[in-house]
Amino acid sequence: MDSETTGDQIGADMDEPPKFGLKLMLNHEFPLKSKQLIIPRPKQIFEMMPLSARYFKYYLAKKIQKRRPIMDYVHMISAQRMYGCPIGGIGGGTIGRGFKGEFCRFQLYPGLYEYVTVPECQFIVNIRDANKETIFQSVLSTYNKPKKAPQSWEWNINGSDCEYTALYPRAWTTYDLTKYGIKLVCRQITPVIPHNYKDSSLPCAVFVFTAKNVSNEHRDVSITFTWTEVLGEPNKKKNIGKLDLERYAEELTCGVTLEQKIADQPCTFTIAKKKHENETIHEAYCLWNSAKTSGYVWECLKKHGKLEPDPNQSAKVTENKNEKEKSKKIYKNDSIALSSTISLDPGGCSSTEFCLVWDMPIIKYKDSKIHKRYYTKYFGSDGIAGASIAAYALRNYGNWEKQLAEWQDPILNNSNIPDWLKSALMNELYFIADGGTIWFDVSDEFPETDPRHEFGVFGYLEGHEYRMYNTYDVHFYASFALAQLWPNLQVVLQYMYRDSIALESTKLRQSLYDGKSCKFKVKDTVPHDLGDPDGLPFTQINAYNIHDVSEWRDLNLKFILQAMRDYRLLRAHSAPFGNERSSEVVEECGERIETREPAVAVWDSRQYLTELYPACAALLRRGVEWDRDGDGLIENGGFPDQTYDAWVMTGPSAYCGGLWVAAVSAVHQMARILGLEEDEREFSKMLEQARSSFENKLWNGTFYRFDTKPSNRDVVMADQLAGHWFLRSSGWTDHVFPEENVKKALHTIYENNVMRFLNGRMGAVNGFVRGTRGHVDTTALQSEEVWTGVTYGLAAVMIYEGMHEQAFVTAGGLYNTLMKMGLAFETPEALYENGNHRSVAYMRPLAIWSMYQAILARPCPPAPVNNGQPHHAKENNL
Repeated sequence: MDSETTGDQIGADMDEPPKFGLKLMLNHEFPLKSKQLIIPRPKQIFEMMPLSARYFKYYLAKKIQKRRPIMDYVHMISAQRMYGCPIGGIGGGTIGRGFKGEFCRFQLYPGLYEYVTVPECQFIVNIRDANKETIFQSVLSTYNKPKKAPQSWEWNINGSDCEYTALYPRAWTTYDLTKYGIKLVCRQITPVIPHNYKDSSLPCAVFVFTAKNVSNEHRDVSITFTWTEVLGEPNKKKNIGKLDLERYAEELTCGVTLEQKIADQPCTFTIAKKKHENETIHEAYCLWNSAKTSGYVWECLKKHGKLEPDPNQSAKVTENKNEKEKSKKIYKNDSIALSSTISLDPGGCSSTEFCLVWDMPIIKYKDSKIHKRYYTKYFGSDGIAGASIAAYALRNYGNWEKQLAEWQDPILNNSNIPDWLKSALMNELYFIADGGTIWFDVSDEFPETDPRHEFGVFGYLEGHEYRMYNTYDVHFYASFALAQLWPNLQVVLQYMYRDSIALESTKLRQSLYDGKSCKFKVKDTVPHDLGDPDGLPFTQINAYNIHDVSEWRDLNLKFILQAMRDYRLLRAHSAPFGNERSSEVVEECGERIETREPAVAVWDSRQYLTELYPACAALLRRGVEWDRDGDGLIENGGFPDQTYDAWVMTGPSAYCGGLWVAAVSAVHQMARILGLEEDEREFSKMLEQARSSFENKLWNGTFYRFDTKPSNRDVVMADQLAGHWFLRSSGWTDHVFPEENVKKALHTIYENNVMRFLNGRMGAVNGFVRGTRGHVDTTALQSEEVWTGVTYGLAAVMIYEGMHEQAFVTAGGLYNTLMKMGLAFETPEALYENGNHRSVAYMRPLAIWSMYQAILARPCPPAPVNNGQPHHAKENNL
């Protein structure tokens, strides 16, 4: 992964935007409106009144403590409907980009988002003719000029002449400046690369600008990158910009750095470029004050076509007396800028590259323990790695793009995958890095026999608004992305949870749902989450405080099912990036496994299963306590005791009962694989009884009943086959659930939850009451929601069962609507029939990668170009 390929070696084809991806003109207006506005029905309001009263008491206590609630239902964030592909690797902080050119949505301190747009962080283009006269100059953005933007700066780009394409982790913006003799393309690259753990962790992005002269005269095209202090606290002393000449000279790059503090943590921004052969390291930079000298930057570019140090600042320059620091000059400014010029004869084409790095290597929580981000394993934690990372990025981005192409091209060229899904698969991956993600190096805390020694500890939020790390009931759906693309991070996450299972806490707290006191953690239970980013993540677990999660029926079972699914994927040693390898299909204990040549370093599957099995067995045995009547099937407790935490299940239920049957089957297979005969006999008996009770109590001839309450007898739940979904994802060939019943249930869901709900234009509604006058189930707020991740998981089950057309209509209708609403790169947890949404930028939609896994296992005939679902956001018809 360390071999170096320069940008010049990768060819001009990289500048051409791909066929697939989110495509928007820079003056695009989204045809459908959507906002976060939750309006409960009167019955729902009455039922939630006690919970609401306790929540407001909790909320006020947090405000008094000057801390943020883990879920803020008072100041909810509506989707901004502006985002393109964010920048930044996994676990090093991220910066959002608007498709119109903004730098926005900063997440630099882990897990805490600031929804701001900083107009001084920009690219500026200057075009000069053969007489060295400026004929065009503009900020390279088309969003409305903010009131606080530098007054002299001009936004002159015509959005109708420019197009944006996002195919994560890259983006392209084409600027048609033919009127001035130039066509310009900006290519944005972030190294989020499957199976490449080092480069995927880097807090950086590369921007490659390619200009072509389409006139009959010479043209000089100057690109300037400006940056300023971001997220600065009021009434704090401004920071210092500095030029580090010595380091950049050695790396054949030059750049400027800006040091500041964010949430009291040191952070250094570096903007750098490749140094041209005849360019000195003293040229084309500027240190400026955003409040006082922004006008100089604009006028300097207009006059000279590039930056020059402000002569009015010369009196403020001081040189260090230390001999080793003679090459460093200190300027009292809060902003930095760097420019690069491309000279083009008629017909000529050339490029220039910039890199942005933010080096915030150390995170200190309230325990004062030093946590080192994962990239410090390779670049150090002393806070001066910006220049080194920038030089490394500018040398290697060509190699990154080759690796991305090797991974993406087989997917993009797969005729079994509809076009919209190719775009969705890539772009939903933004949440792996931009999910408030933390990734720490802990190599000195674990032995080499533990995966955390090599791959650290990892966490991502349930959502930007629901600030809990690795929320496990939701990660169950999202885990397909990690398990397939960064499997060692999925392994690490499972080990982190394994170590928490045996913990018991004596500390009590109040459950907001019913007001009862409960322990923070009970032995032999899987915690809901691994902490709050505003607290002590990975130490203070179970930040979620609405329910007593030790009584949740799904958490323990989801750990078991993920362990089995992960074993299957690790065992397969799938070749990365879709490469063809010699393969052999084998049957192992009723499990279909395709073995291939080991192609990437993944954790040993046998060791993984061996070390997780004791926890799996303990969790299953603990779950027997929920089988109140001894029929082999667990019962729900009559409160929201699973991931649908506002939707009550009572007695046996399709959702939790199906997960139980699947988990018993999984542990039974684990025991057989590991040769544990006594356990195998124990769980074989449990499985036989559980299967029988599940079918007898819940199958009604056309679908599995939501639960056994008479009032719910006609409620069709979209997620009723979650257990079967994971068994199919684990390569199961045994029909734990009768094949005929599964297919009948899927057809019932499709006919009711999908097609009778907005004619399939918004995916599958969670609950639907069937009948001649069928309607959405309004029992609970969540029963009438569409959950994006659940819809994608349902579509995966349909694919496994050969229902490809129905799967693509179900998931494609939802994706198409999300794009029309402008919800790319902030995919919400839920949509409502009226077009409103809940909880922006959520983890669960990563379940779309289960569809890809299903397609690989069960290919279909070549799909039509768009299979009825346009992937291009300029399509306006629902």
